[in-house]
Amino acid sequence: MNLWSRFRSWTTAMLRRNRMEREMDEEIRFHIEAHAADLVSRGVPQREALRRARLEFGGMETTKEECRDAIGVSFLETLIQDVRHAVRTLLRTPVFTVITVAVLALGIGGNTAIFSVVDAVLLRPLAYRDSGRLMTILTYGEGPVSVANYIDWRDQSHSFAAMGAADYWSPNLTGVDSPEHVVALKVTQGLLPMLGIEPLVGRLFVVGEDKDGGDREVILSYRLWQRRFSGDRNMLGKPIVLDGNAYVVVGVMPQGFQFPPFWATRAELWVPNAFGTRIHNRQGNSLRVFGRLKEGVSLTQARAEMSGITGRLEQQYPGTNRNVVVTPLKERVVGQIETPLLVLLGAVGFVLLITCANVAHMLLARAAARQKEVAVRAALGARRGRIIRQFLTESLLLGCLGGATGLALAVLATRALIAMSPANIPRVQTVTIDLRAALFLLSATILTSVGFGLVPALQASSINVNDALKEGGRSNSEGIGRSRLRSLLVISEFALALMLLIGAGLMIRTFAALQAVDGGFNPHNVISMVVSVAGSKEADPARRAIFYHQLIERVRSLPGVQAAGAINHLPLAGDLWGWPFVIEGRPKPRPGESPGAVYRMVTPGYFEAMRLPLIRGRYVSEADNVTAPGVVIINERAAKEYWPGEDPIGKRISFDDDKASPPTWLTIIGIAKDAKQDDWASTPSPEVYLAAFQNHDFLGDSGSDVASHVSYITLVARTVGDSAAMAPSMKEAAWSFDRNLAISEVVTMDGVVADANAQPRFEMRLLTIFAAVALVLSTVGIYGVISYSASRRTHEIGVRMSLGATRGDVLLLVVRQGMWLAMAGSVTGLAGALLLSRLMTKLLYGVQPTDPATFVAVATGLGLVAMLACYIPARRATRIDPVAALRCV
Repeated sequence: MNLWSRFRSWTTAMLRRNRMEREMDEEIRFHIEAHAADLVSRGVPQREALRRARLEFGGMETTKEECRDAIGVSFLETLIQDVRHAVRTLLRTPVFTVITVAVLALGIGGNTAIFSVVDAVLLRPLAYRDSGRLMTILTYGEGPVSVANYIDWRDQSHSFAAMGAADYWSPNLTGVDSPEHVVALKVTQGLLPMLGIEPLVGRLFVVGEDKDGGDREVILSYRLWQRRFSGDRNMLGKPIVLDGNAYVVVGVMPQGFQFPPFWATRAELWVPNAFGTRIHNRQGNSLRVFGRLKEGVSLTQARAEMSGITGRLEQQYPGTNRNVVVTPLKERVVGQIETPLLVLLGAVGFVLLITCANVAHMLLARAAARQKEVAVRAALGARRGRIIRQFLTESLLLGCLGGATGLALAVLATRALIAMSPANIPRVQTVTIDLRAALFLLSATILTSVGFGLVPALQASSINVNDALKEGGRSNSEGIGRSRLRSLLVISEFALALMLLIGAGLMIRTFAALQAVDGGFNPHNVISMVVSVAGSKEADPARRAIFYHQLIERVRSLPGVQAAGAINHLPLAGDLWGWPFVIEGRPKPRPGESPGAVYRMVTPGYFEAMRLPLIRGRYVSEADNVTAPGVVIINERAAKEYWPGEDPIGKRISFDDDKASPPTWLTIIGIAKDAKQDDWASTPSPEVYLAAFQNHDFLGDSGSDVASHVSYITLVARTVGDSAAMAPSMKEAAWSFDRNLAISEVVTMDGVVADANAQPRFEMRLLTIFAAVALVLSTVGIYGVISYSASRRTHEIGVRMSLGATRGDVLLLVVRQGMWLAMAGSVTGLAGALLLSRLMTKLLYGVQPTDPATFVAVATGLGLVAMLACYIPARRATRIDPVAALRCV
C-alpha cells in the first residue's frame, strides 16, 4: 500500500469510525461463520463448529486492535490516553512538576535568549543587498587610507564592481530650534548605491555631485529626519545649515539603515565628498574604503589583485601602500565580538546540559518509585514500547511546559541583554524573539525532552516483572546499573558546573585586573563636554582663540571647579589621530619608516584637570601662544622608543612634510605619564601633546583641510563634588557667549572608563550568572542523589547500626559516597577546563587561561559546597531508628 492509500485509509477511518467498526465486526463474523460452515460440511455439529471456529480464529478484540494498528487509528487513541495519563500523573505531584518546569524554563529560556543575540549579531547577513560580497580595504585591515591611494586602487582594480570611500565629519546643525553637533560622513557618489538600499524618500547622490564646485546636497537618516524635522516629506529640496553652509536635502534613508556598521555607527547624515587638492596626497590617511566584488570573483582573487596593485604603488611611492588588507565587511563588523558571544553560547549550553542531567535524575528516582505500577501494566500485557512511549509522553509534556515558560523567560532575558549590552556589540538593537528564535526554542524543547526522558523510560521499561511484584522483596533494593547511571549524571553535572565556575572565575579575575589598571589619569570627579564653534560667529579665526580662552576661564571660575582645560579629543572617548614626525639632527628616515605618534592638542590646565602627571619638565602654559617658540610634551612610551638612553627634554621634532622650508620645530618641554588612549586594556602608543594655542589648525587660520576637522574643543573640568551636577552650569557658561554653539557628548570620566570596560563587565556578569545557576543545579543534584541513596539504604544502615556502627560511621559512609562523586566530577571538570579555557584567551586580561589560583580556588569552593550537600542527608541518615529500619522488609 502506497503512502497516499495509507493516508486515505487513515482519514476514512478517523472520519467514519463507527462505520469502520461495523465493517470489522461484519468481516470477522463472516470469517468465523465461513469456517464454521466448512466444519459443518465435514460432519461437525453446528454449535460445536461455531465454538471451534471462534477458538481457531482467536480473540476478536485482539484482531480488531491489530487492524486498528495497521490503519494507524490506535496510535492516536493511545497517544491521547498517554497524554491524559501524563497530565493526571503530573497533577498528582505538583511540587515535582513545578520544580522541573522551572528548571527546564531556565535552561531553555537562557539558551534561546543567547541564541537570539548570536543569530542577530553573527548569523544573519548584513542589511545590504548581497552583503557577502561587500569588502573593506584598509591598512592593517582597520586603518584609514589616503585619497590618492584610494583613487589609484579604484582605477586599477578589476575585481570590484564598485568601490567607494567615506570621511568622518561632525558638523553643527543650526537654523533649527537648538544647534546640534551631529555625526556625519562625507562619501563618494557611488558608495551608497553600492549597498543596494533605496532611500525611503527622495534619491541618492548622482554622478558629479561629489566633484569640486558642485552644489551641496545632503541625505538624512530616518532618525534625524523624525527627531529634528518631524518626518516632514516636504523637506526634500529644502536647505539645512551645516557648519554655516546650506545643504539641500535630496533624500531620507529608511528606518534602521546604518552605514558603516563598524565605524562612525552614529552617523545621521551623508554629504558628497569633494577631495579637492587631496587627490595627490598620500600622507593624510582619513578614508575608509569599501568595495563590492564582481560576480564570480573570489576573496582570494581580490586579495591577490590588490596585493599586486599596492606592490606596484609601493615601489612608485615608497612607504605609502604597505599592509593593505581586503576583509569581508561582515568579518570586520563582528570579528571582535564573535569569540565572546560563542563562549557565552557554549556556557549557556552547559547550563542546559546540567538541566537535562538534573531532570533525568529526578525522573529516574520517580521511575524507581513507580516500579510496581510498571510491573502491573507489563503483567497485564503492555508491551515495552508502549511503556517507553508513556514515559516519553510525560517527558515531552514536561518539556513543552518548560519550553512555554522558557519562551516568556527568553523574552524578558532578551530585553535585559539589550539593556546591559555594551555599545560595541553591533546590531544588538535588532535582537528579538522572532520565528528563528522560536524554532530554536522548539528544537531545544524536543531534544531536551527526549534527552532527559529517554534513559529513564528505558530503565523503567526494563524491570523484572516477577521481582517487582514479589511481596517479600525488599522495597529498597536497586539495580547496580541504575545506581551507576545516577552517579554518572551527578559527575557530569559537577564537571560542567566546575568548567563554568572556572570560566566565571577567570572573567572575575580579568575584570579585577582591569579595575586595577592605572589609566595614567584620575577619572574621579571629572566632567567633559564637546563645544563646537562651526557655523557660529565664534568660528571666525580672529575670534576663536579669544573665545576659547574666555570659555575656559569662565568654567574655571564656576563654584566647585578646581581645574579646567581643553583637548581636541578626549582619551578613550574621542577620535584617535596619528601623525609622523622627524627628529632634529637625525638622518632622514626611509619612506614609511618615520617615527609617529598619537597627536593631541591641549590647552593650559588640561593636565591639572585630568591629574595626568609629568615625569619631568613643565606643563603647557599661557605663554605658549602663536608668538612663542613651538613646544610639545611627549609621553613615556615615546621617550623610551625614540630617545632610548637619552633625555628628550630640549630636543626638537617637526610634523611638517618634506616640502616645508624651513620646517616648524617644536621643543620637547615635558614627559607625561603614559595615559590610556582608545583601549583600556592596551599598552599606550607613543603620544604627543601640542600646545593648542600655538596650533593654527586648532585656531582655524591654517587654511588646511585639517582645520575643518578641529572646529571644536573638548572641555575638561575637575570638580569638588559630583561632577555630573556641574553639566548645566558648564553649558550655560558656553551659551552665554553664543546660543548657536552646539554642545554634545557631556560625559563624566568615570562613565568613560566604565564604558571602556563595558564588554568584559558584560561577559563577567553573564558567565557568573550561568555559573551560579550551574552551581545551584549541581548542588541540588548531588543532594538529591545522596538523599535518595540514603533512603534506599535504610535497611542496610539499620543492620550496620544494630551491629555496632556509630552515628559517625554512618555519617562518614554517606558523606564519602557523595564526595567520591564530587571528586570524580571535579577531576573531569578540571581536565575539561584545561582544554576549553584556552578558547577564552582573547577575553582575558592579566590572567592566564590556565591560572592555577583560579582552578584551585574554584575546585576547593565547589568541594566544600558538595560536602555541605552531602552532610545534610547524611545527618538525617544518622537519626534512623535501627529497630524501625529492620522492620522495613
